[in-house]
Amino acid sequence: MEEQKLNFFQHNLSKITFEQLYFYTLLLMISLWIPIPILSSPSIALFGLVVLYGAITKKLRFQWNWILFNFIVLYLVYVLYCIPSKDLGHAAKDLEHKLSFVVFPILFSFKPNFNIHRKKLLSAFTIGCTILGLYFVSQAIYHYAVSGNTSYFHSSAFAPSHHPSYAAAFFSFSIFFLINEIIPTKNLKITSISIAIISFLTILHLPLESLSGILVLGFITATMMLRWAWKTFAKWIFAAFLILGLISIQAIFWIQPSLKKNISYTASVVTHYLESPTKFIRERPNGMSGNQARLVIWTVSSQIIMDHPFGIGLGNLDKEMQQRLIRLHQDELVEKNYNPHNQFLQILAEIGLIGMLSFLFILFLAIRHAWQRDDKLFLFLIFSLLVNCLVESMLQRQSGIVFYVQFMCLFASIIEQPKHRKLSQKIDQNLSDSHE
Repeated sequence: MEEQKLNFFQHNLSKITFEQLYFYTLLLMISLWIPIPILSSPSIALFGLVVLYGAITKKLRFQWNWILFNFIVLYLVYVLYCIPSKDLGHAAKDLEHKLSFVVFPILFSFKPNFNIHRKKLLSAFTIGCTILGLYFVSQAIYHYAVSGNTSYFHSSAFAPSHHPSYAAAFFSFSIFFLINEIIPTKNLKITSISIAIISFLTILHLPLESLSGILVLGFITATMMLRWAWKTFAKWIFAAFLILGLISIQAIFWIQPSLKKNISYTASVVTHYLESPTKFIRERPNGMSGNQARLVIWTVSSQIIMDHPFGIGLGNLDKEMQQRLIRLHQDELVEKNYNPHNQFLQILAEIGLIGMLSFLFILFLAIRHAWQRDDKLFLFLIFSLLVNCLVESMLQRQSGIVFYVQFMCLFASIIEQPKHRKLSQKIDQNLSDSHE
């Protein structure tokens, strides 16, 4: 009996083609770590073994890609800036976290000679996001039932496995994918499921309370709705959509008043800060809000950059920020050991102008690539990264590094073009052939 089972397993295993093995291990690597972050490294290792096998057996071919190459260059800049480090242990840990800058470019430099099904891959990621959202809701309900504490429906307590800003980035990416690439298929069943998932992931932005997440989602949703209304309806109906949008914003503030309070408070804090940054910092008492704390650490980070335009070195920034905060009597911020909460400031402070130019060059190449392919989802991914980098050091945590680097490398290399773009290219080619 055991022998029969073994033979059955071997027989079915032999039927799996390399194309299937490659795609399904890629699918697992893309989607599984979202609801279960601990599986990120094992799934990457498994896919790496498949790529190694494909490269050895010539089933995958190496193809040069400037975007992937420059991610590796950026990593080498980080390695170079270990030389002035005063804390090699901290620097080595940072380098370990940023290994994705090397791993994903190498893995995706070996291209398959078959197409990667774009919608299946991104649908799997969306399913992973939906499972993550269900986990957030269920754990919050459970803790509320046990303790009666409503704080579990707010911010980090609501999202224990990923920082709220990162979770919001995952969800908004899935929402844009569903709206832009799934709903236009006009399949009633698939459209109904997509609308349900979009609604669910949109609502989750409220308890996540990520301001950058709300901005990204709001901007893209408003842009798409207004574009659709402009093309579809008369001018007066378009104006009605504008008014409806404003009413919807007010409705969101009514449902989640903390968002309106957060925005109003942020505006007043920024006004006070701009009047005199030094005075603002010295007057800040204990118990500062997140927005107040950001302004303080942005100011301190900027001062470090002015003093060290070519970077302070990897592993040195945290200690330098603490020393400067101590001199400003910001004991609470010293205890919390904040990073700059801005990826651009983080890069400039650690690896200076050279590192910033490398990062900006990657973004330029990615935008050009996405624009040439007319890949709106790729453009949205870059937009999401840019907005989030303004208020978070998005490439300091594994959640952000893996998500953004993985998908940027995917879109830049092996993932197929959007169908409308491929169809346009085919028509152009046919017209060219007919003229000949």
